[in-house]
Amino acid sequence: MSVSHRVGLLALGLLAANGLVAGPAVVWAQELPQTDDLGATEISMGRTPFALQGFGDVNYTADPPGEEQGGFSNGALDLFATSRLGDHWSALAELVFEADGNTLATDLERFQFTYEHSDAFRISAGRVHNPFLRWPITNHHGLFHQTTIDRPIIARWEDEPGLWPMHFVGLLSQGRLRGRAGLSYALGVGNGRGRVLDEVQVGSDANRQKAVVASFGLSPDAVPGLALYVAAYFDRIPAVSGSLREQDYTGSAAYVRGNVELRGEWSRLGHESVDSGINYKTTGWYALAAYRLSGLGGVKPCLLIESLNVADDEAFLEGAQDEEAWALGLRWDANRWVALKGDYRSRRLEGGDREGAIRFQLAVNF
Repeated sequence: MSVSHRVGLLALGLLAANGLVAGPAVVWAQELPQTDDLGATEISMGRTPFALQGFGDVNYTADPPGEEQGGFSNGALDLFATSRLGDHWSALAELVFEADGNTLATDLERFQFTYEHSDAFRISAGRVHNPFLRWPITNHHGLFHQTTIDRPIIARWEDEPGLWPMHFVGLLSQGRLRGRAGLSYALGVGNGRGRVLDEVQVGSDANRQKAVVASFGLSPDAVPGLALYVAAYFDRIPAVSGSLREQDYTGSAAYVRGNVELRGEWSRLGHESVDSGINYKTTGWYALAAYRLSGLGGVKPCLLIESLNVADDEAFLEGAQDEEAWALGLRWDANRWVALKGDYRSRRLEGGDREGAIRFQLAVNF
């Protein structure tokens, strides 16, 4: 749910005023120095260890397809704050500023508190990224971490707009179990989708039936770098167009080791109308292959192929179109904080001709 510009700017002001910004390589900031004399006018805001990282990007598109506008564009400014609250407790907030046309929109994308008992069990409360898909769990909002310029079609956030439930407000338990199989899990319960596609129910749930998500993974010691996951998501959508039962399923695989990066994911959204009993099925998938060329300054060629097939006549997904696309690109890391990317992306929307565009991106972590 978007917050006002005033709230966003106030949050930035408070962060700057605290003077607790950590360097980008720090996960948890060091303890603040203690002092016995804070001064007559100084107000103590607490001694919580605090770290702040930033992610941002600037883009250029040459000869964009259709009626889209080319030229330069600001990407999102992603502020990622973490704090240790003790041996087992932590807090996380992610505030994203992004362009909405020629205006600025502010979204509190994540806001969660976590209790971590061990690697096998930790539980978070608040607004989290839905573990139903692997791409958002791996890369989150900042584009610096991902190899490609764009997110895959199925991994678009709700306001981009995307069709999949990407955020989850409630309780989420996760862990990795001991053993050579590398078993991991994520189980959550919370508010489901809202009345329209891009609504994330932050303040309350429009119906009494909570959404449930479950994810299970394998990362066997015998094959370092391999990760396999299956996930399911169940909800009752209080859609304006009529109540829907939602049953979604995902399977994903990744192999990331050394210079090699291979990722693939397939997912299906299943919506059943409570009134008519009609079933709507929307499917999407992507496959990414990339390899870093050590002898050429670490340049990393990549190929992303993806597809989206939208259910016919589903009112809840009104406006969504079938899409097939591929992108062939390069990524070059100038240093550990700065990445330059370029690609050619070709796409075909439902009922249209194939179109292409050349794109460039400067992505930074600061």
